[in-house]
Amino acid sequence: MLRRLAERPGLVFGLVFMWKLALLVFTAQPIPANDAFFYDGPVVNHLLHGDYVNPTLAQVLPISAEKVFSAYPPLYHLLLTGWMWVFGTSAMAAMWLHVLLLGGCLLVWLAIFRRLNTPAWCVNLAGLYLVSITFHDRPDTLAHLMGALAIYGSVRACFTDATSSPTQHHWSWFVAVLLLLAFGTSLQIGVIYLCWSILLLVGGTWLKRVPLPWLPAAALAIAMAGLIGLVRFKFPLLWSGFLEHAELTPSVTGWRLPGAGDLMKLVRTAPGILLVGGWFMLLAVRGGLARERLAQSATAMLALSGMVTATALMCVCLVFITANTAQNANYLQPVIVGCFLAAMQHGLGGLKLSRGWIALFLAAAGLVSVRAIGMTTWGVACHADIGYHDAMQSVRRQLQETATDKTVVLSSAYLYEAARHPHVRWIHADWPGQPALSETTWEGEALMRLKPAKLIITQFDYYRRYEVVLRLLQSQPNPVEFKVNNAARLRPPDSFKSLQRVVQHVSWAPVVVEFAWR
Repeated sequence: MLRRLAERPGLVFGLVFMWKLALLVFTAQPIPANDAFFYDGPVVNHLLHGDYVNPTLAQVLPISAEKVFSAYPPLYHLLLTGWMWVFGTSAMAAMWLHVLLLGGCLLVWLAIFRRLNTPAWCVNLAGLYLVSITFHDRPDTLAHLMGALAIYGSVRACFTDATSSPTQHHWSWFVAVLLLLAFGTSLQIGVIYLCWSILLLVGGTWLKRVPLPWLPAAALAIAMAGLIGLVRFKFPLLWSGFLEHAELTPSVTGWRLPGAGDLMKLVRTAPGILLVGGWFMLLAVRGGLARERLAQSATAMLALSGMVTATALMCVCLVFITANTAQNANYLQPVIVGCFLAAMQHGLGGLKLSRGWIALFLAAAGLVSVRAIGMTTWGVACHADIGYHDAMQSVRRQLQETATDKTVVLSSAYLYEAARHPHVRWIHADWPGQPALSETTWEGEALMRLKPAKLIITQFDYYRRYEVVLRLLQSQPNPVEFKVNNAARLRPPDSFKSLQRVVQHVSWAPVVVEFAWR
């Protein structure tokens, strides 16, 4: 019975998606992350109040907060505007959009596996790595969908039966258009899929004598340069808003040596990619990656090019940009692992995967599922304690009781509700003032300048940041008196220092801090 189930390709993909739907319907997870409203805010404000700006960023990005939101490419906002115009501007509406976009990614990956005739057991084992994707509430989900479609087009362009036929040329144009759309959604993710597509197309040229698609590549380069020039010279306000955010963002940390925490994050995020990389190194040493061998294995070419792309991303995250960006490798991991397993089953390099190595891939899938297990157990318990609707009612009541023109600082998850209360000034909890990342007290100093009436934040934001900030405020001579009301009766994993990096952000229960400024 189990053997017959394992022979059904896409079985695990379907089960994972059903798990996603069940989490959303019954527990309203995954909760929007701390920066989700940074991207959704301008659409919410446009639909409710008529202006395409994000007023929650008034302390840090005056152009995007007061004139026009231009801190990020606009394609995601076009989709979100149509979606929220139909389904409303709630956090739940945004969460439904993202789970459906993730479902689209799953369908594209399955189409890639089917195109390459990947064995069912390889597809199902690779599907276990899907549970590592537990944060999908930014433009990234749409960008990954566009990127996955570009990789599908690259596979069709490189591995078509008649490489000189018009079909290959048409798929090259398809890839160029999808990459342009990916860049129009997220520049960082666009770069990832551009690199993967280039490696595939160059590999196809070298191994299978596929002609390079010079015309689509040139059109893509010209279109990107033209769009940049158009914004730079014809819409200087949009360009200034983009630079305003680029100069402020903490994504680029500068050159640094990787710390133990960064290395552990990569091991937890992409162990399957690391295993594939180790195998390819072993094959290279043994001479198993000869040109004729790769030319006969489309799955090996796709796995190798994806592994090189993901490894380059992770290396950059270790030494130059924030390690959190490595989470994008989660989306590449299932395809890389599934294609590699298929290539090895077909005898790539003369080596066979033993049961021991397959057990390692299964163990790696277990490693990436830790947060998913936490969401399904502890997250369900937290929702039974204080669920989405109870949390929204509490936030709504707090906002209604706040005097007109007073400032309230809120977490992303609650800002969708705050946007419905124009009598208060709503500020994003991540951006209460100009960040000074080299200082540990900048949030407290920002609060003293802002003097909010209330702070309404998630358990994640409270224990991750504001518990220390409030303690520092309390130690000051006499700036403020405050009262903390934590609605959670069940302690979330965020409240335990040893678990904050393992399972986090699974509780809707708000923490309300009421200030009395002197």
